[in-house]
Amino acid sequence: MLARDLVAWILGTFIIPEMRILLVEDHPESRRALQRLIERRGHEVVAVGSAEEAEVELTKQSFPFLFLEWKLPGKSGVELCRELRAAPNGDEFFILLVTARNDTQDLEQALEAGANDYLIKPLDPARLNVRLSVAERRIRALIERNQARAELQETVRKMTDILEKTSDGFFAVDRDWKFTFVNRQAEKLLDRRRQELIGKDFWIEFPEFTRDAFEENYRRAMSEQVAVKFEASDTSGQVWFELLAYPSGGGVSVFLRDVTDRKRVEQERLTTSKLESLGTLAGGIAHDLNNILTVISGNIGLAQIEAPGDSANLHSFLWRAGEAAQHAAQLSNQLLTFSKGGAPLKRVASISDLVTQATEFSLHGSNLRAELDVPPDLWRSAVDPGQIEQVINALIINAREAMPHGGTVQVSANNVEI
Repeated sequence: MLARDLVAWILGTFIIPEMRILLVEDHPESRRALQRLIERRGHEVVAVGSAEEAEVELTKQSFPFLFLEWKLPGKSGVELCRELRAAPNGDEFFILLVTARNDTQDLEQALEAGANDYLIKPLDPARLNVRLSVAERRIRALIERNQARAELQETVRKMTDILEKTSDGFFAVDRDWKFTFVNRQAEKLLDRRRQELIGKDFWIEFPEFTRDAFEENYRRAMSEQVAVKFEASDTSGQVWFELLAYPSGGGVSVFLRDVTDRKRVEQERLTTSKLESLGTLAGGIAHDLNNILTVISGNIGLAQIEAPGDSANLHSFLWRAGEAAQHAAQLSNQLLTFSKGGAPLKRVASISDLVTQATEFSLHGSNLRAELDVPPDLWRSAVDPGQIEQVINALIINAREAMPHGGTVQVSANNVEI
């Protein structure tokens, strides 16, 4: 056995499982001989006599291996090879070109056209067997690569489908901060269409994010290659986002969701907590104030008893002091009501009396005088007297501040049906 025959026999034992081969040879006898030789290796062979026939077969089924004669009637094998390589997925099959030309320039032309290998006629069966064995090994690797590519494409398709259906926004940028992916929810949250963003610079498209938490955390995820979770608001401060930025493929991928409602609930809880604390404080103050007012009111009462009967001014002063103590007691009761979260302490009262008394009390000791236009037949109403007095007192204080050198405050009231 010759050395080349031994090599052919050894390589021939490593045959990959049956595959479909397209044989393109215009000479009938050569075509039949080649077909028999290839079929002996356990492969299915579809044999045609021209490039045009080969193109028809390629539309019907796939072939991992093409065996092409260079010189064909009509379109040559080199031309067909070049066209196939230029087509989509043109690298998914192995092409062996057969030629009678052995000039170096011709062989370079064959390889430049996309041929993986070539054989020079006349064909020697042993050499053909070696070439087929080499081709089978390379086709095995090619099939594995194509399978891996198909699996990767399927994985990408599934991941894309998941990212499109998720309720979170998602976008990805490369190492140059160019958008590579934007899902539907991110379009809504960013208020931009993906067609407007893909391939564009993130910082140019969203200059408002070149500040505070956004830029700091995005750049940290990129530079330190760590995942960063944070919350930030838009420029208006009205919309809040929860974001997770993590390194991905040399760039950064970001999940984001609108948490404005959650932040609003948290703020409401915080406000409620503060009000509860304030209520506790108000209750304590009201308790202490009531203790003090009890002493004051008691001593005013004793002073009124002990005061000489002919001292009109003293009795007037003590009466006013008692009135002030009663107003303070009402304020204290309102503090207690607030501390308990209760409703105002309403009772049916004379609005005419409330307005008149509150005005006179608020103007006492000031350089202002009041002109009251309060008819006595004002309807009685269910109100919290303390709150009505507070409103009138606030208005009088504003008037005093507006007229530091004295003046007249006009107060009027009327019955109104709404």
